[in-house]
Amino acid sequence: MKKITLFLAAFGLVSIGFAQVHVINDAFIYSKGTNIFVTKEIGLRDAPVVNATVPANNKPGSAIYMREEAQLRQLDATEPNSGAGTFSVFQEGVANNFTYNYWSSPVHRPVSNATDPKGFSNTQMFFPLLTENFTTETDLVINAQRATILPTNVRDGRTDRQVFETSGSPKVNDELRIAGRWLYSYNSVDAGAGNGGISGYSGYRPFVDANELILPGYGFTMKGVVLDTGGDVKNIKSSGVSGSGQRYDFRGIPNNGDISVGVKSNDFSIVGNPYHSDLDLKQFMEDNPNQIDGQLYFWDSQSTTHILTEYLGGFGTYSPQIGMTGNGYYVDPVFRRYDSQGVQIPGSGGTTSGGLSGPLGDGASRRYAAVGQGFVILRSIGDDPSTIATGDGFPNDGSSGTVTFKNSQRFFQKENGDSSLFKSAPGSSNDQTANNEADQLNPAMSFEVIINNQYSRNMIVAFNDSSTLGWDWGMDASNIGNRTNNDSFMAINNSQALIQVLPYNESETFIPMAFKSVDVNSKFQIKITGLENFSPNAVLLHDKTNNTYHDILNDSFTVETGKGNTNDRYEIVFQEKSTLSTDDVALASGFAVFQNNPESLLTVRNADRKDIRNISVFDLSGRLVNTLTPKDISDEYTFNTTTYAVGVYIVKVTTGDNEESATKVIVSN
Repeated sequence: MKKITLFLAAFGLVSIGFAQVHVINDAFIYSKGTNIFVTKEIGLRDAPVVNATVPANNKPGSAIYMREEAQLRQLDATEPNSGAGTFSVFQEGVANNFTYNYWSSPVHRPVSNATDPKGFSNTQMFFPLLTENFTTETDLVINAQRATILPTNVRDGRTDRQVFETSGSPKVNDELRIAGRWLYSYNSVDAGAGNGGISGYSGYRPFVDANELILPGYGFTMKGVVLDTGGDVKNIKSSGVSGSGQRYDFRGIPNNGDISVGVKSNDFSIVGNPYHSDLDLKQFMEDNPNQIDGQLYFWDSQSTTHILTEYLGGFGTYSPQIGMTGNGYYVDPVFRRYDSQGVQIPGSGGTTSGGLSGPLGDGASRRYAAVGQGFVILRSIGDDPSTIATGDGFPNDGSSGTVTFKNSQRFFQKENGDSSLFKSAPGSSNDQTANNEADQLNPAMSFEVIINNQYSRNMIVAFNDSSTLGWDWGMDASNIGNRTNNDSFMAINNSQALIQVLPYNESETFIPMAFKSVDVNSKFQIKITGLENFSPNAVLLHDKTNNTYHDILNDSFTVETGKGNTNDRYEIVFQEKSTLSTDDVALASGFAVFQNNPESLLTVRNADRKDIRNISVFDLSGRLVNTLTPKDISDEYTFNTTTYAVGVYIVKVTTGDNEESATKVIVSN
């Protein structure tokens, strides 16, 4: 197909498509809210004037300007974008001077040959340069001034200020100054990687030097800026669901095609959306199974200081729910604070109410990563670093996982509050989005545990028959990115879950709850906060020690613990389990069940060689102790009961014809 050379701006369109786009001779394309789709490559042939400021009377070179959330998608991943011109895209960082945004650049520096690294430099961050012709509409601006990176002894960045005197005197420009002290990348595998570890800071690499490059797909941290007072602040976006935030202008050559990033076992990497359109993170995870942990982490915080120990923040957790409908689930980090009455302290996070689907805020989806959005990938090896994890199964041998961003994961999605958001302004709850497939979603519930009337741990349980009782990659999500001294979680084998997917059976499903305390006395107040396509008759917290049940669907219940871990005492159930008696009737014949205590062996004999679907062992409280799903028909099946506590157990046998037999045995070992 013939290559297209464009000289004119395109205004007011919804979408436009091209085969190839080559811009030459200082021409430019201006997209005001226009989504552009290109099947082949983009070439920006002529370089801009090389200086910090590119005012209107200088030639900016061939250029494409993406404005008012215009996005660009490309189909062909084999033809690299090229040239030395200017591709400019806006994004707002909604963090104050004390808090971080995690970024990933949608552009790389121009390169002279294919062997040069296509990295991103901090010299590619600009801010819109206003003129008196554009005193109110920043989106119309194409001229820009390069941001200044402050030395590392300066703690606070400052925003640009545009002042127009009433007398008509010339405008005063205060440039955008970014605090280099807080510019860092963390790449545990590829070129530029530091020597890190999952629990240390040594792997963070400063991004303050102009010659330092971050490879496409990797991310970096950057704190926000102080808003200067006096005059009109024109480069602060103050409308829309994103709240208010400093506007940054990323300039370079747009990234395209397959972009791979990596992470070492027992380590993490800061990565992010490398494109100039939204990224479908659920598709990203589906395309990269079992290379990294099955969840992604987003930094969120509330802070009024640079002192790390006074930070309130952590990593929120996104689970894509692989194989299930919907956008996936997201839970906030633990940083909300409460007074002695359990009332949330203003400014310490979102509300304590809300559910899975909205309103905007608690429990909503992070499925679509906006342009420039950074996040964290992890390759953990479980809670015990000396063993292979029960869940993800990554070996502790220094190996790496590799995941690839693809053009097929790119998605046209504006930050309209329905599917995609960069990150809320401090104090705002509008930091993620609602699920938009409510009629197709799996049954699910959310609940929270308020810890010592200070912090809130949020969790989600969804129900799907394709899940298992063990750890399911891409469904279950760990709290490893945000653990606290006093904490609560759902126990799955040796892992600590914040999001869990289970098959549902009202009489048999149970969710083990664990509570951890470093204090002599701790209180954990638990309550259901949201239901989605799920209407249980009851949701109960079962105290197995006292065999008591407490309603947490309509009320809250407070668990009090001493110092240490309480792992096996409590579980969430959906029905009170009555004690099985010796009068239980066997509905199927032909089975003999007996316990050999000297040998610690439980045997089920199948004299008629029936097709047995399941054998389950319950204690008298109704808790499932062991289960077996035979693959073949056999004369007998055995269980080792060495670890069973002394007591009475019920052995339930279910055939392929749904006949059942329940038999009581006594284990004394």
